[in-house]
Amino acid sequence: MNEDEYDEIRRVTVAVPAHPVAAEAIFSVVRRVLLVVGIVVVLAIVVWAFLTREDTGLKSAPPSLIGAWSSSHPEYSDRTLRIKSDSITFGTGGTSQVRYSIFGVAVEEVDEAEDEEEIATEYFVVHFRGDDGAEFRREIVLSEPAQHLHFRSQPHVVWTRLDR
Repeated sequence: MNEDEYDEIRRVTVAVPAHPVAAEAIFSVVRRVLLVVGIVVVLAIVVWAFLTREDTGLKSAPPSLIGAWSSSHPEYSDRTLRIKSDSITFGTGGTSQVRYSIFGVAVEEVDEAEDEEEIATEYFVVHFRGDDGAEFRREIVLSEPAQHLHFRSQPHVVWTRLDR
């Protein structure tokens, strides 16, 4: 390559540098795509949360559940259950207990046939939350006249109202 050709190549490469606008345009497009994807993801999460939420009905325990309860079942004779309008407390023996905040109660009336006699019962799903934010639910069956209840998962353990 002679000196004139070298000068021509040098003049062309100096005169036409890499175009900085192309890099900015690519960055702008990528940023817009990421923004749109982020918005779509957030909207999808909001829609999913709305569609899968469980309607808990009441926001506090109904009066028929409120009170102190005990069981004569041998495994639970030293346990207590106290339900307030905004909390449920499980006495775990002795003076120890665990308290949870109620954030919803679903109510359903059920008629169960027993010995050819209709017994009116109320069925509750109590939703409660611990101090650590963990959420729980217990299904409670209350027999009229609201003096006995049992957890649906433990029908053999009957709880009797201590106070009214």
